[in-house]
Amino acid sequence: MHVFTTRPEDMTFEAEYNVSGRRIFPWGGAVKEPSWGGAWVDVAPGDTSTAHSHDENEMFFITEGSGIMRIGEETRRVGAGDTVFITPFLDHDLTNDGDTRLRFVTIWWGGSDAVAAERAHWAAEFGIAEPVAGTGTDR
Repeated sequence: MHVFTTRPEDMTFEAEYNVSGRRIFPWGGAVKEPSWGGAWVDVAPGDTSTAHSHDENEMFFITEGSGIMRIGEETRRVGAGDTVFITPFLDHDLTNDGDTRLRFVTIWWGGSDAVAAERAHWAAEFGIAEPVAGTGTDR
């Protein structure tokens, strides 16, 4: 079988960042985990996700509801159908100021661990030395 699906009614959401989320991977061993992460996330009416920053790029795809997205010092109203891009190291949170749930899919990628792993993969693949960070030289 090459097509794998999951349905919302089969998802178990857990508390994380002051919201309820269900990470997309791991997928029960059926699919190899990719170099990116993702989750379905619900923000209850009146709640705000925990402000945080990280070294990955991140995108939010708002599928239901509306709220206020804060990235750094900038705020913007977001709602169903909107896509939000968050660059690394910017503090961000999302407030549901409506009276129904705010649901989105988030995808994140990159970050220092992922970049290092990809660099090591290609170095091994092509038999080349990895650069030593900050020196401009090979190992």
